Amino acid sequence: MEKKNIGEHSGKVWHALRVVDKITIPELARKLDLSVESISLAVGWLARENQVHVRREKGIITVSSIEKSVEFSFG
Repeated sequence: MEKKNIGEHSGKVWHALRVVDKITIPELARKLDLSVESISLAVGWLARENQVHVRREKGIITVSSIEKSVEFSFG
């Protein structure tokens, strides 16, 4: 797969994550009508750029936006 395609898919993933709190890679693939492989590459790209959080919860990999994952509180 070309870098250009991965970059385009990363943009689609990033925009989709602004709408949901967290989502699994297969759910994201269905939502965006892309393959799990394409979504995984795009998520890896975004994770490398510190744009998303990738976590394993109860054996399932979930992805969330950095913006929605940051918890803030006043002391």
